[in-house]
Amino acid sequence: MNLYLVYLPVFLLVFVRMSAFFVAAPFFSIKGVPAHFKIGLAFIVALISFQTLPVQGQIPLDLTFVLYVMKEALIGVILGYICELMFIAIQVAGGLMDMQMGLAMANVIDPKTGAYVPITGNFKNMLAVLYFFSINGHHMLLRGIMSSYQVIPVDKMWAAFGSEAVMMTAVKVFQNMFLSAFMMAAPIVVALFLVDLSLGIIAKSVPQFNIFVVGLPIKLLAGFLLLIVVMPAFLLTLSGLFDHMFRALAEMMKSLGGSP
Repeated sequence: MNLYLVYLPVFLLVFVRMSAFFVAAPFFSIKGVPAHFKIGLAFIVALISFQTLPVQGQIPLDLTFVLYVMKEALIGVILGYICELMFIAIQVAGGLMDMQMGLAMANVIDPKTGAYVPITGNFKNMLAVLYFFSINGHHMLLRGIMSSYQVIPVDKMWAAFGSEAVMMTAVKVFQNMFLSAFMMAAPIVVALFLVDLSLGIIAKSVPQFNIFVVGLPIKLLAGFLLLIVVMPAFLLTLSGLFDHMFRALAEMMKSLGGSP
């Protein structure tokens, strides 16, 4: 009975962190995946992680246990959302491209969140998911969350959520997200701006030319051709983006493991 009182609270806290991570992390948080599957996967991964934990102090099952649960839930959500931000950057880049191509109103439903997202952003997001699976990124994510128990112990009552290191890490992640989005969208946005400039010069030079009739098809054709041309550069940008994601995950774990 004493062993249950020692190990049960630890396992419950491991399960809470893992479940919260799956709620916010990319791929695992897809809306179309049944909740039973997510809970079962979180339970299995938590069981594996529990067996590799270092020796923990005894965690009492009293009112202070609520603080432990809140801490574990916040850690899981923060670590998962740090990874999800890098995929949001791809949708931001797609939105910038669609706005320049004239497809800003043509949105589709994102299967992960159920929200409406740009067509180009959804297309590039699917490419990013395939590329991420091809490099076994989902395995790296699982190894990352499993190693978080070594950096942020379960028996620690609170984490450094309000520390300067955590805030600076979050700011750098947001900065890298927007920078990556602009890097992915810049070639097409600049090229289509030059197309707009050319169409404007033609409209001024030849007033009889109906620029509104031929302008949109020309921009769409140019945009799709540019998407094909810049595809190798997009994959290189994805590689750097995922590298930033794993570094940010490790840095956030280190910051949260510091003193409050």
